[in-house]
Amino acid sequence: MELYLQFGYGMKGITCELSRKWQETYVILSPRDISPLNLANWSGQFRQAGTQCLFDTQCYYPDATSPNLLQYTYWDSSLSEKLLHLSDKGWTKQFLQKVKVYNDKAETTGYILPSIMEPYEDNWEKRFFTRTKNLVEAANEVYQKNKPIFMTLALPAKLLQGREENIEQLMNKLLKLDVEGVYIIAEPPEGQYLVDDPAWVYNILKICAMSKLARKMVIYGYGNHQMLALALTKIDALASGTWLNLRHFTNRFREAEDIKRKSKWVYYPEAFSEYKMAFLDWAYNQGHKDALTPRDKVFMDDSFRKIMKADIQPSQTGFNERDSFIHYLMALHHQVELLRGNSYEEVLAAYEMMLNAARIENERLEKIHVYPQTRGFSEIIDVNRAAIEKLNEGYGLPLTMEWKNL
Repeated sequence: MELYLQFGYGMKGITCELSRKWQETYVILSPRDISPLNLANWSGQFRQAGTQCLFDTQCYYPDATSPNLLQYTYWDSSLSEKLLHLSDKGWTKQFLQKVKVYNDKAETTGYILPSIMEPYEDNWEKRFFTRTKNLVEAANEVYQKNKPIFMTLALPAKLLQGREENIEQLMNKLLKLDVEGVYIIAEPPEGQYLVDDPAWVYNILKICAMSKLARKMVIYGYGNHQMLALALTKIDALASGTWLNLRHFTNRFREAEDIKRKSKWVYYPEAFSEYKMAFLDWAYNQGHKDALTPRDKVFMDDSFRKIMKADIQPSQTGFNERDSFIHYLMALHHQVELLRGNSYEEVLAAYEMMLNAARIENERLEKIHVYPQTRGFSEIIDVNRAAIEKLNEGYGLPLTMEWKNL
């Protein structure tokens, strides 16, 4: 599993900087956060930094009104109605031709097909399969054969919290379609950043396992550290970003100016938890300056070192939002690396060790009265453990047998 960058507001410089640090990376570009003019200009700078590009049309809510989206030629007043039904094959091909123009400008390495985040209601599976099938058929006529095509699975929370039999039946049909890859967008229940429903986590793991066993490339979009569990299915990439709305899927497409100044959070990867700067100051003032010093020194990137190496309150070190973002993504990148293994059993053991360490670290910090508040992982540990145990029951053997070939 690799870490891709989910592009969002203000991420151009960070994308180039991280790509240089990592030698190479992939970014999934968002037309909501980049104008058509800048798409061509910036993609050249990305390439110079060693960044490969993909382009997500962001059609999840086709009535969106973000100014940048409205500048793209494929975005018009009829988009919502036509994408919901796709009964006109001629229109579908013309739509994909317009999207192809932007893929060409960005020199993308593959084509991500659009998808709508439709509420889960009666006959949702039938409607979703029909739309996806029509898009795939049109894409295979429009797009070049030298690039992989990814069908986007925009999956509502109620589906992912429902019966796994329904999901299995749908996936069995979808995985027969003529595409090389799957791009998964999962709506969290009630907008949760860290999801407390094991069924939701397990069903995503199941979808990824089925897709990989069907020899599809898999990218999971809008992810965070909770989804490191996906390494057990050997997906190709987990995509994450800076702002919270790039680390879990939300409807961020209606208003363009939704970036607000909020409290700075600092990710402590060995606890899978994030802490407000006020609690780092609290730890410092209580004589626990090194409470969040990681045992694994790779987590001590330049941004985090600002806090750990200074003998002043963390809030006075100049650690800013950009530092917070870079530290989170650097730490997540290293955690992804730690979960690469030569076998399913090896990755499972490594992830279980991470969960055990996270429990110990959260308890240790709580004993000295340092709490992560709304971004704590203590209650999520059992959620993820239940999900991976269920995955192991149903898919452990085939993943073990096929690991080398996935």
